[in-house]
Amino acid sequence: MKPGFYISMGIAITALTVGFILLNDIQQEKIQTVWLQKTPTQCNDVWQEEYDEFFEINPEMKDIPKENSKEILESIIKNYYEKQGIEILDLNLEFDVYEGVRCQACSCLGWDRLSINIPESQLEIIDSTEGWTSIN
Repeated sequence: MKPGFYISMGIAITALTVGFILLNDIQQEKIQTVWLQKTPTQCNDVWQEEYDEFFEINPEMKDIPKENSKEILESIIKNYYEKQGIEILDLNLEFDVYEGVRCQACSCLGWDRLSINIPESQLEIIDSTEGWTSIN
């Protein structure tokens, strides 16, 4: 085969690759998202069952420092909402709103402020009594 054929094929493959990448970017940009925020209620949140189940399976994790608990609680929250059909695109737990004030009745991993980013189309799935407010 002639060298021009290989050059033409290389250009065609490159053009197709770039086209698919751009098309994927355009499709992802079309997804409208919304940030929601709430102050977790420590031991009375909707994901409490998942929380209890995790520590039934992993009782040794109850004694970890609060700073190390963030990943555990993020995972529990994401799993809860996935079961509800809600895709958590991003999640942020903050430990600064009520610094130093803690419920002494339990050893829960509650944090002070929780923010989640979800597709706007899934907003109606979240129960309005959960206390979420939009922060967009």
